[in-house]
Amino acid sequence: MYEIILKSYQPVADNVLPEIESALSDNAVIQWNKANAKKRLGTEELMMLYLGDIDLVLVHWSKIDVVLPKEVKIQAVLKTEGDEPLVLLSLKDLPFDFWSIDQRRNFGKVHIVGFGPGNPDLLTIKAQRLLQEADVIFYDDLIDHSYLDLFKGEKRYVGKRKGQHSTRQDNINELLYQSALAGNNVVRIKGGDPLIFGRGGEEYRYLNQRFIEVEIVPGITSALSAAADGVIPLTCRGVSTSVAFALGHDAMNNKLPQADTLVLYMGAAQQQQWAKRLIKEGWPANVSVAAVRNASLPDQEIRRYTLGQLQNEEDLLPAPCLVIVGHTATQDIKSLGQKWLYTGSDINDYKEVGMVIHNPMIDIYSNKITQCQIDLLYNLNTYDRLIFASPFAVKEFFKALFDQGLDVRHLAGLKISSVGTSTSARLKEFGLNIKPETSENSAEAFLDKMKKDQVKGEKVLIPCSNNRFEILPEGLRLLGNRVKEMCLYENQIPDNAVRHNLDEFTGVVFTSPTTIRHFFEFYGSFPDHLKVVCKGDMAQRLFNELKNGVLVD
Repeated sequence: MYEIILKSYQPVADNVLPEIESALSDNAVIQWNKANAKKRLGTEELMMLYLGDIDLVLVHWSKIDVVLPKEVKIQAVLKTEGDEPLVLLSLKDLPFDFWSIDQRRNFGKVHIVGFGPGNPDLLTIKAQRLLQEADVIFYDDLIDHSYLDLFKGEKRYVGKRKGQHSTRQDNINELLYQSALAGNNVVRIKGGDPLIFGRGGEEYRYLNQRFIEVEIVPGITSALSAAADGVIPLTCRGVSTSVAFALGHDAMNNKLPQADTLVLYMGAAQQQQWAKRLIKEGWPANVSVAAVRNASLPDQEIRRYTLGQLQNEEDLLPAPCLVIVGHTATQDIKSLGQKWLYTGSDINDYKEVGMVIHNPMIDIYSNKITQCQIDLLYNLNTYDRLIFASPFAVKEFFKALFDQGLDVRHLAGLKISSVGTSTSARLKEFGLNIKPETSENSAEAFLDKMKKDQVKGEKVLIPCSNNRFEILPEGLRLLGNRVKEMCLYENQIPDNAVRHNLDEFTGVVFTSPTTIRHFFEFYGSFPDHLKVVCKGDMAQRLFNELKNGVLVD
């Protein structure tokens, strides 16, 4: 006689034991072992059962607090009571087939299908076949209702709109479950793709936990259709190397992804707010925006703005509307307007008109600090003035300072001078509100200010890079100061610098003499058709010399 030990974690109806016994052979008998009905099946409990003599476990699914290992098999769903299936688990290999009592044999299957952006022509072949085979079709607002009339299955509307919800999501989940429980072949059709802001994952999880066979069929998400309608490359070599899909219903609190192109779903009512926030977050006001309503449909509408225009626009497209933000969202992709190559490290400093391609010609590598420099940091009080000539110098100086366990208090008594607004902005990040000596990012203008202020006879420290330019320290020495340069880092061409086709550009922005040197090293020459913007007199002079073939040491 084959003896099976079954442990039950749930009081069950009188017919359950005979039902289980009916699946066994005549030479098998069940020994019923009842556990505390309040007890739950966790990891420790399951391990004890697995290592013990228990063969089968009968438990409500909601009382299982552990992911079942592959050694534990679900042999049957014996019955369902409300939302809690009663399952029979086997802990050992048994020579019996429980399929005859498994209620899953009567369950239907659910396909969660992406309908695409609305135009039936964009429906996948698999989606169309499943619709033809469906007993019940659940659909929402984004579906072409007339198209569904082509299919024989019962149509059930479960649409939702902001402020007009006809069916709650938890009710939709239960409707799908009950329909499959009744043995129906169910298609849950969803606009776009089920897994992109479609809550398809929630519906899948709900059904899967209740032992309903469920499959997800992808669809064309509205971002792809809107981009195609507006001829908007979501990625474009040299322009947009990343794209992010974001939920747009709350411009104040939703997380803002970091990407070159941003696609906002469900943000029709927040278009102005998004424009204001993006500008506040550092996006240039001249970045293009495309709002696309009813993508892929005959009555589609496309409106284009810049972020600066959109933040003040009152006549906006209503839902369903998708918003694409990025330089490729311009009116004519064949002519993206002026296209500038920006060689500085911080794109937020870009002020020129047109599309900007960020290709930094400068990267910073920290030098190993020497004992002499460490001693210098501990004796800053022997200096009169500390001069920062670039944001990089600020960052590397404070890194060295903090690495020694010191902080800004160690600068007490020092005069601190800043060359340029970007340098002052970086100093502010370290708690120092130092106004730039001049509005220009220019060593010459800084030296003129020092001369005007009669700065002489001072002991001056300048944090700098190894490949520095001598105009600033030499100019200060000529004014009668003793100058010490503290070389903390190197400027190099970035390893990931991209060699763009310069024929496609309007001009190049150089933010420092270093970016100019590196540009000429990298490209070899500067095409005559390009415009040039140089930040600072020294940068302009160096550019002129290199452009004319003069070697500058």
